[in-house]
Amino acid sequence: MRVIKVLVALLATVTFFVLLAQTDADYMGWMKSAVASKGKVAKGIAAKDKGVATDAKVMEDSFKGMEDYWTKKGVADATGFAKTARTASADAAKAIAAGDFDAANAAMTTLGGTCGGCHMAHRAKGDSGFQIK
Repeated sequence: MRVIKVLVALLATVTFFVLLAQTDADYMGWMKSAVASKGKVAKGIAAKDKGVATDAKVMEDSFKGMEDYWTKKGVADATGFAKTARTASADAAKAIAAGDFDAANAAMTTLGGTCGGCHMAHRAKGDSGFQIK
């Protein structure tokens, strides 16, 4: 019985650290994915292409990763920015799928403002490119 308790505790500890193992590299990957998807979605909205709803979903998933990253770091404003961006991405995806490109465009406007706010607060230009503040 004692061995089982030790194994369960060990498994819980490993799981905890795996879940916290988000790195700055993970964050930069989500950021690059979101930027690429945002470009595709904007072009798709302009072309009234319902197919970009999947790219908006990718964007939503990227912002979810960013939201989790900032939540674990305990940075409330950045968490809020990421949550708003995730929600705007989901709204864009739904609007695109429904063919409501005006609503999709409005969601993308919200998204763009949110990105800018977070970048101003948490992005710095360094010798090797942009870095997280």
